[in-house]
Amino acid sequence: MNKNALKPGSACKILLVEDHPMFREHLGQLINRELGMSVCGEADNIRDAMRLIHETHPDIAIVDITLRGSSGLELIKDIKAQGLEVSVLVLSMHDEELYAERALRAGAKG
Repeated sequence: MNKNALKPGSACKILLVEDHPMFREHLGQLINRELGMSVCGEADNIRDAMRLIHETHPDIAIVDITLRGSSGLELIKDIKAQGLEVSVLVLSMHDEELYAERALRAGAKG
């Protein structure tokens, strides 16, 4: 059983991993307005994202392909390699055909 499974009445914790501060801020505002969802942290690089995953135990990480100093694909691989129980969704401006299959193979859920 997923240790992050939601208990009745609990909010889905979402980590935002995006290198554009304004986009990250506005996406966070949209998520926090939704009943049953809350942003538990924000990062723009792999190191901070992994630290926040270990600290906050999010249910979902929304990850951009392009991060400061690295790639979201590397973050997804690191999450999978460490066996962390967080579902990853990729949100990107990049052409889906180029990255969608690679992201799914790396361990993203969508």
